[in-house]
Amino acid sequence: MVVTSRILQDRLGISKEIADYFANARPVPANNLFWKNKRIYLSIGFGFLTIPLAFDLMHKRGIPLTDLLDDEHVSLMEKGFDYLKRHEANEMDLPSFLQACHQLIQGKIRQHHLASDLFAFFSGKSTSHFTFEMRYPALARSDFFLFTLVDLQVSDEWIRDFLPYWYSLARPILLLDDFKDLPEDLEKGEENTIIELGADGKAVEQAYALGRADLQLLSEVNPQLANYMELFLKETEAYSHIQELMINR
Repeated sequence: MVVTSRILQDRLGISKEIADYFANARPVPANNLFWKNKRIYLSIGFGFLTIPLAFDLMHKRGIPLTDLLDDEHVSLMEKGFDYLKRHEANEMDLPSFLQACHQLIQGKIRQHHLASDLFAFFSGKSTSHFTFEMRYPALARSDFFLFTLVDLQVSDEWIRDFLPYWYSLARPILLLDDFKDLPEDLEKGEENTIIELGADGKAVEQAYALGRADLQLLSEVNPQLANYMELFLKETEAYSHIQELMINR
């Protein structure tokens, strides 16, 4: 299925300018592992859709399109995604990934407090200015994307206001994967929110409660997207491994 500008607008509530940019105008970056073997910029699935969704959320929270769709800013994000994919593929360990990110944004940082806190957070140190996802490590995966903000001219107050809305988008996306991948994650010992909550019926109920609370907040800025994601969350109730846990709770 081709992800068209019209789909991004009508189903996901993304602005026309951002939808057109990522669905039609932006070329696939060369030599980038995140887009390996891809001929089009966007593919179906939230892994790729998170990009226009996040950019649209930032715009809805007040960042001008001229800043968000600036080629240098988008290129920085794309290179960061390449590094992240290499880290996930075990081509780079975490220290090497963080060092690569540090070199990538050197001389380009405008939000210094966010940059320093992100490097501290992923190095296992205390943060000084912002609070990131700390309750459930499986949901902290989304915080890598926040490096995308460090080259933007935004205040500390804006970051603090934005973070709850960012998590209202990112956490339900991660939870959808956690519901689907639960049997495999249990077998391989991978991070998974449901496992962290106890891997039983009560854990499933708690995970649904987390997801729906986030989608309620997301609906304040993008009700179309919140409704769309709620449908996917509802579908996970039909997974046999989820039903089994709920029956035995």
